[in-house]
Amino acid sequence: MIRLGSKEMRSNTSLPLTRSQTYLLESMPPEMKEEILMKLKGKYISKFISVSKSWSSMVRSKVFTNLYLNRSLAQPRILLSLIDRGDREKQLFHTCSQEDPTSDHHTVSCNRYHEFSPPVRGLICCLNVYNLVMIGNPSTSQFITLPRVISMRKDTSCFFGYDPVSGEYKVLCTMVPRRFHHLRGASSRVIASQEYQVFTLGARRKKWRSIECKHPYQTRRRTQGICSNGVVYYLAWIQLVRSLICFDVRSEKFSVIELPRDVQVQLLSNYGENIAVTNLLINGTLDLWVLEDASRQVWSKVSIVIPSWNDSFRCFQTEFKFRGTLGTGELVFAPKFVTDTYFLLCYNFKENKARKINIQGIESQFTARDVYLDHVESPMILEPLR
Repeated sequence: MIRLGSKEMRSNTSLPLTRSQTYLLESMPPEMKEEILMKLKGKYISKFISVSKSWSSMVRSKVFTNLYLNRSLAQPRILLSLIDRGDREKQLFHTCSQEDPTSDHHTVSCNRYHEFSPPVRGLICCLNVYNLVMIGNPSTSQFITLPRVISMRKDTSCFFGYDPVSGEYKVLCTMVPRRFHHLRGASSRVIASQEYQVFTLGARRKKWRSIECKHPYQTRRRTQGICSNGVVYYLAWIQLVRSLICFDVRSEKFSVIELPRDVQVQLLSNYGENIAVTNLLINGTLDLWVLEDASRQVWSKVSIVIPSWNDSFRCFQTEFKFRGTLGTGELVFAPKFVTDTYFLLCYNFKENKARKINIQGIESQFTARDVYLDHVESPMILEPLR
């Protein structure tokens, strides 16, 4: 009998199996194999690829990946991007449970620092310093580089999305000449020089495809998008008007949503199952504009008075930045500047209750650069591109 989850098994996952062990694993019925994999963490699942062809086939199958992800979606996690205080090129990813961050935490390293997009069903995406797109899975400690985007335009922004109907992940790249990237207004010369390309992860043809956009726009460098229900949302300028761009991952079509008037938008975030924009936290008040109906472009405003947490959590002289909402509806705030220990404050404004999440397992030389909420563990194997 194999004891799942035991320390002995976890510590020996990297050791080669004996012939008898391989035979025992191979002789198991498919339902037992699936049960074993479902009880393992993502970082251990990839080890079973080398056991046999049947195990490898199961691990790589979309059926198992979706089954595992459906369970993970009910157990959301926090994902932190960490950088070394002494070596700014050194980057780690730290994940922990949202309910109990003191247990079940996992850290994985990346070769150098990159600004990754918010996770989409467990995967993250970035444009590295060499203008190459990288896809990563923090659960399996895998990072792959996509083929280079062939374009004469130098400045690129990339966005990552998932279509729940087809089950496909796609990367969208927007490219403009470098000398125009700082402009907010899109002149006719800039419009004519924009280019849009899409890459489908896992497709047979591992190439970038050019697509058209009827709403030419300008984005800031390092603009990050949010994928929700098969649509990637991100902020951009159309002429001199700041707008919300919507990219439908399945149809690869663009649409534009007007932002609420007289709003100095600072952050795009999830608000439950909706998209929301917010301004800076000013005088203890946070204003949220929630997109209630994208097709009719209907926004609703929520103004929330944030209480002082000095007495409750001893956060003296600490400024906070709004980071988004949890699936529970709690608003999440993180220290704006580096602190000795990293923590989050979760505020339930309906019940006027707050709780502090102390992140454990981070070595003192590292500091959190980005925090992502409702991250999920994914067993998806990222196949190297050839």
